[in-house]
Amino acid sequence: MALNHYLCNMFEDLKIYCAPLQGFTDYIWRNTHAEMFGGIDIYYTPFMRMVNGKIPKRDIHDILPENNTATIRPQIIACAPTDAVMMATKMKEMGYHCIDINMGCPHPPIALKKKGSGILAYPDVCKQTLSALAQIPDMEYSIKMRLGYDDAQQWKSILPLFESINPKVIVLHSRIGKQLYKGEINFEQFMEFAQSCRYPLIYNGDIKSIEQIYTIKEKCPNLSGVMIGRKLLATPDLFETEKSAEKIRHFHDLLLERYSEKLTGGEHQILSKMKTLWEYLLPDGDKKARKLIKKSNNLTKYNEAVNLIFRNSDFK
Repeated sequence: MALNHYLCNMFEDLKIYCAPLQGFTDYIWRNTHAEMFGGIDIYYTPFMRMVNGKIPKRDIHDILPENNTATIRPQIIACAPTDAVMMATKMKEMGYHCIDINMGCPHPPIALKKKGSGILAYPDVCKQTLSALAQIPDMEYSIKMRLGYDDAQQWKSILPLFESINPKVIVLHSRIGKQLYKGEINFEQFMEFAQSCRYPLIYNGDIKSIEQIYTIKEKCPNLSGVMIGRKLLATPDLFETEKSAEKIRHFHDLLLERYSEKLTGGEHQILSKMKTLWEYLLPDGDKKARKLIKKSNNLTKYNEAVNLIFRNSDFK
């Protein structure tokens, strides 16, 4: 039973979003997860960015409508208004009329350039970028953000600026950028944000169970939804009532088949991509098998290690 069906008796109209993780939730992963498990209302895509004045082809390729069978919301990251407008305009040309503005990425190479969560420390930069995006006709926006970059109350200077774009939703990860993904969630600040926010609000950060979603919803009754990232990568069937090792194995095998078809760099590239998957997948799986996956230098050894992890792991 998929996520939305499981939750429908508890939460009416609670939306479930899949968080974007750069290098992990590409269109092949998104399409395969939607096909195998479903239950996600919208998959947010990893952010599109500008590199040397251009949009990388791989960023465009990932959001091409013909490549996406899952329902997606493309995302941009920028601090320069011209860059933001160029990317939003490109997405509009591709047929998208709602995109997400990334104000949450915590990684220092991004944040220190006033992008992602880094922009939250610069209200003037944020205002300029939002004002420029607001001028694009027939385009709607959502926001994915943190409480701040180095101060958990920086959102108080940013939230009023959203009036220029009137976002459809705000996804709030209740850490500051400097925390990366470490330390405690600041739920007190999340609740203060929720009380101040007039836009539909989505909770994001360290969701690990359906029971946790229930608790968050109880504490914040007006919550519009939740966004789940790393836990969904670790446990693709997290919200299914009947766990099945065979189904997770089928999910893995479909990914391997599809990456093998699409990646043109040979066995090494395919192996590298599949090893990346195991950075999150089944973290409690057999340790010996996980080490063998990491050490495998060809697909034969890789598949032997995968067979071992599915034989020896507990999927209850």
